Amino acid sequence: MKKKPAPALAELTPPLAIPAGQRLPLRGWALELARRWNSSTYSLFVVHGNIFDVFPFQDGAELSFVSLKTFLARRLFAGRSFLLFYDIGDGLTFGSAEMQKRFFEWLEVYDQVESTHYHLTGPPREFIKLAPLLRRFFLRMAEEKRDGITLIIDFPEKIIPHSTDAYSSLDERMALVTLLKWAASPEMRRLDVGILLVTESAAEVNADLLQNPHVAQIKIELPDNEDRLQFLESTGVRMMTESKPISEWSDLPSQDLAGRLSGLNLLRCQHLLAEAVRNGSRVTADHVATNKKRLIEEFCQGLVRFKNPKPGLNLGAVATHTAAKKKLQELAWLIKNGKRDVLERGVLLPGRVGVGKSFLVDCFASECGLPVMEIGEFRSKWVGDTELQQSRILMTIRALGPVVVVVDEADAVFGGRESGGDDSGVSGRVFAAFAAHLGDSSLRGRELWVAMTSRPDLLAIDMKRQGRFGLCIPLFAAQGVEDVLALFETIARVKKIALGEPSRIYVRDQLGARPLTGSDVESILIRAKERAVLAGRDDDVQLADLEEAVNSFIDPLDPHLLALQELAAVLACSDRRYLPERFQTADRSALTEEFTMHKLRATRR
Repeated sequence: MKKKPAPALAELTPPLAIPAGQRLPLRGWALELARRWNSSTYSLFVVHGNIFDVFPFQDGAELSFVSLKTFLARRLFAGRSFLLFYDIGDGLTFGSAEMQKRFFEWLEVYDQVESTHYHLTGPPREFIKLAPLLRRFFLRMAEEKRDGITLIIDFPEKIIPHSTDAYSSLDERMALVTLLKWAASPEMRRLDVGILLVTESAAEVNADLLQNPHVAQIKIELPDNEDRLQFLESTGVRMMTESKPISEWSDLPSQDLAGRLSGLNLLRCQHLLAEAVRNGSRVTADHVATNKKRLIEEFCQGLVRFKNPKPGLNLGAVATHTAAKKKLQELAWLIKNGKRDVLERGVLLPGRVGVGKSFLVDCFASECGLPVMEIGEFRSKWVGDTELQQSRILMTIRALGPVVVVVDEADAVFGGRESGGDDSGVSGRVFAAFAAHLGDSSLRGRELWVAMTSRPDLLAIDMKRQGRFGLCIPLFAAQGVEDVLALFETIARVKKIALGEPSRIYVRDQLGARPLTGSDVESILIRAKERAVLAGRDDDVQLADLEEAVNSFIDPLDPHLLALQELAAVLACSDRRYLPERFQTADRSALTEEFTMHKLRATRR
């Protein structure tokens, strides 16, 4: 890829339209890199994201998939006079033996002038010692009117890691200054010298470099459906399947199989197919679904998990929460009928602990028919690891859609705009990445985020705005006799406990006024059944068992904290129809004052 005088944007497309049968036209990240390279306004590029995947390269009629390093060397920079690679493990390497020979010829002249012996011992491996030598080489070769020079640096985070100046070594500071000077050098741009830093996570590279206006960032996303379809028709897949038609080794046609592989990079697609084909099995829908979930969980290092739909479970199994069930049923209908353009970007489900948020989401997951991914705690004590894991998770979610993303304890997972003084700004960067992703309106209908929390007041206001978690449906404990009886009947049915009429009357008369939650009722019923089992009546829970369980039951939770959580849910609600009747007409100023009182009391404890 040779730089040219900055062309108009419309002029960029024709040179990239390579004749059919020779090379595939560039697309995605590669096309973006080509456009920005050809603008002649940058000398330094940071390429990050899905760098360990394989990429399409067509040589004549053969379509193969090669590593990023090979793709850069054979497709993007095949016409360069010099293509050099550097990392702290292997030092300096070259795109071809001829390039290496010419470099060492120049190095011998350099040694004579500088009284060094690099042409005998090899160039220094340390970047700060190699950099001055490379700059001299760049300028000398460029003066000879050659077809440009490209240096590709792998693992730059090991050279200029993300850290503040106070924690950076002298070598790291010198390396950073060197790269910043290269990026800002008009001479480097004029002489067609370009440097690519290739890293999986840009957040692991020193922020001073990323924020410099002379540095361009190019993100490699996970492959889209066209990429996956192209991969299924490649030489590698044909060799793996012994050139058999897809109908002989897969139950799914190419288009369907490519769609079902969403969320995986091409290398993991290859692993998934090879596990079936090379073990003499067919690629079935079950094989793809099961192994895809496993591979994604491995890629995200166990920090996400998929919720498996439970047969026969739907929102009809939820007792109480009538308004919430109705709204979630409407969302499930929109999803199943392809009306995704009117879906919310996110749904917030606040409520006091034990109110049944997780069970409600499980039922919604089974009813909506989409894969449901739950994000776990991904923060790490290791520098850069938190941002790397978040980047992997968000990149996977973006490629996986349509998908439902579940976040429990959302106030802790998302964090806030303000960072703590002991995390070097990690919390702020994590929050900013989540906020930017959730604010991307182009993902509406591809991702439905469901966030659960008992303290919505701790969730940053940026997250609760319209377009992110603008739909807030609070959940509450039982609001009367019918709710309490419904909870007992539903949970008893799930636990296979037969409630006789005397027990129902007791629940209605003695427990109907209590604000019980699903977890309270489950605990009471389990204790009643335990008493019956110990008495030798496994399947016969009598009224006396239930009475003793109720009389001995003590809720250990602080009632003031529960009141605080309930009021937080009320004040976060986005629609009066989702509130119990006693809160629908309540004075919000009075509720806010009561909430503040409970919050101050909780703070003093």
